[in-house]
Amino acid sequence: MTRLTLLACAVVIGVSACTSGGEVATVTTTTEPPAVSTTVPWARGAAVKAWRTHVKSFVTKDVSAVSKGDCGVFAMLITEGSATFYWWDGIRWNDDSQQLTGGRGQSPEKVYSHDFTNDGVVDFFVTYSDNTKRGQPTYGAFFAHKWSGENMCDWDWVDIDNGRDLTKIIESPEVDQRKGLVYGTGYAKGRWQSFGSVDYLPSSGSFVFRQVAE
Repeated sequence: MTRLTLLACAVVIGVSACTSGGEVATVTTTTEPPAVSTTVPWARGAAVKAWRTHVKSFVTKDVSAVSKGDCGVFAMLITEGSATFYWWDGIRWNDDSQQLTGGRGQSPEKVYSHDFTNDGVVDFFVTYSDNTKRGQPTYGAFFAHKWSGENMCDWDWVDIDNGRDLTKIIESPEVDQRKGLVYGTGYAKGRWQSFGSVDYLPSSGSFVFRQVAE
């Protein structure tokens, strides 16, 4: 009698192993998952180009320049009744408007882009017209991130010392876009309303009103 020897085969993770006599030889291989990059490289100018394309999807009143720094790449756009803040992830622009905490008013009009805090990163100054229908002046607010500390990359509305109170807004703002200076109404010696500039003071982390010399 002729005895037939059967081959038993097994496939384990894509590898076949066979022996005679009905035994199965198992070969196990270990597959490591591919490394995942935590950063997404992009070509120079890609963020600005994508921003120009992105804003075309909206009916805008004003659009900011792109702000680039160690904390990332950001921009802002103004539409009717809304200010929206975005960050660039290397592929697309993402809505990050929760950092605006609702903004300073209901009627944003314009956004100015400049390094108002002198830290090498473009900040934003937003003007509002909420009160003009009641005969009251426009106002504006600075949106920037801190220079240092644990929360240095968190954007926020920066305090303004108007000579009498610590507030978040400056009334009747006028912006010199070429020099990046903001002028407005404040108080001289805490009593008399006056016209002056607001300059960033690093030691206090706030803007301070300075009366314009007559």
